[in-house]
Amino acid sequence: MVAVRSAQRPSLLTTGIVLSGAAWTALWASRAFTNVQGTIARTGLVQRRAAEVWMSDVSPKGKKVMSVYRELVDMKGEEDGPAVQRVMGELDTEQKAMLKALIQAKSGMQDRPITNTNPEVGDTLKRLYEKYKMIMDDDTKATAWRLRMEMNMLQDVQVMIEQDQMKMADAEAAKDNTDEAAAEKAWGYFKAKFPQAVINEAYMGTPTRENDVKYRFRRFKESLEISDEIALEIVAQDATPMVVDPSFIRRTWKAMVGCIGKEEALNDIVRKHPGAIIVQAHNVEAKIQQIKMGASVIGAFADLGKMFR
Repeated sequence: MVAVRSAQRPSLLTTGIVLSGAAWTALWASRAFTNVQGTIARTGLVQRRAAEVWMSDVSPKGKKVMSVYRELVDMKGEEDGPAVQRVMGELDTEQKAMLKALIQAKSGMQDRPITNTNPEVGDTLKRLYEKYKMIMDDDTKATAWRLRMEMNMLQDVQVMIEQDQMKMADAEAAKDNTDEAAAEKAWGYFKAKFPQAVINEAYMGTPTRENDVKYRFRRFKESLEISDEIALEIVAQDATPMVVDPSFIRRTWKAMVGCIGKEEALNDIVRKHPGAIIVQAHNVEAKIQQIKMGASVIGAFADLGKMFR
């Protein structure tokens, strides 16, 4: 993974630039490209901001693009024309397109039209989030999109998702909600389970204000299509689902229902072991029997505990 700060610089590339060796030689000799040399790609953990540009492709193709980019940055200028041609000759058409996207991003060209929702080399976090919002309600596409992302990048996109959810939670809290009494009970169960998260208003980075928890409680009911009573029963047993993005919960729930049906998923898994709903959606099909078995064991211990209260 490479993170590169995006900077507003004189125009470097236009959409029509052809990344051939000759074009790169001419470009490298220009003053515009000399300016780009001042920005160096850095590897490893960095302080991430929405204005940064990311490269996260860790495939052999992506690693080669990163390697070529570093070589080009290290070159001195006009006298390196033959070297530029040599290095560019090591890239295939797809890799040259990846490198082009990176240079465009570094040249302040993030306002170019979004023509596809795939994460691309050179996308800023803001641009990635705009892409994600275009498919986030399609659970199949959203799951596949997230799987393509490097973990640190995905975490930063998740922060932006949760910031928007906080706004929605506040807007919802300002309404006259008919289920406010149930949501208040859910908040009480959450406070008992996660007292420090209530004080901090966050749990492992996820917002946990009263409005946030009540918002997740309502989305939980909607996703599982359950009553206030059943939802409260689940949260009273384990409030862990209340610290998770409700879209994540929805995707996992749909995956469970797709494997074993709604009644079995609810009664044999979630009501016995609410924490099972935070399994990654893409893992559900392969692990559904393990999930069911684990829920049965945890549910049995929970029932045993109730007998001695």
